Amino acid sequence: MGSSLRKPSLSLLGLAAVVVLLISVPVAVAIVAAPTRDEYAAAVEPICKTNSQASSRILKGVKGQVKSGGLVPAGKRFIRASAALGRTIGQIVRVPQPPADKAKLTKWIGYLKREQSYLRKIGKYLKAGKKGKAQHEAVELNSTNSRANNTVVGFGFHQCRIESSRFL
Repeated sequence: MGSSLRKPSLSLLGLAAVVVLLISVPVAVAIVAAPTRDEYAAAVEPICKTNSQASSRILKGVKGQVKSGGLVPAGKRFIRASAALGRTIGQIVRVPQPPADKAKLTKWIGYLKREQSYLRKIGKYLKAGKKGKAQHEAVELNSTNSRANNTVVGFGFHQCRIESSRFL
């Protein structure tokens, strides 16, 4: 009789261990998946650095090119810069975000997507010879850059700060 009582006790103990594991594993995974703001910034900065270097290379001298009338080649360069930013955004959205900053980062990524759109529009207008419309989009781009930078100022970004005025 004593041994029959032990079996249920061991079964209950085993069941309790399984329940504890089922509860603790998702909690541990959630803790690992939820980075701090500093960890997020550290993960995103190298992505931004790569894009910043690519954009600098793509858009180097484009301001002079536009001034001297090379609108079509300048337009193509803006479209390439837009594509590079699109790839960067795709990488950024895959980085786990701190839960407390989710709304702020969603807003920032929205601004990045608008910037990508403005770069593409600038390129299309330049290719079509519509310098005035391209300049209007450039003003909108600069305004959006400021909003994006202000949204994430607390993250201490260096590479993720956007300064399109270098190119426009």
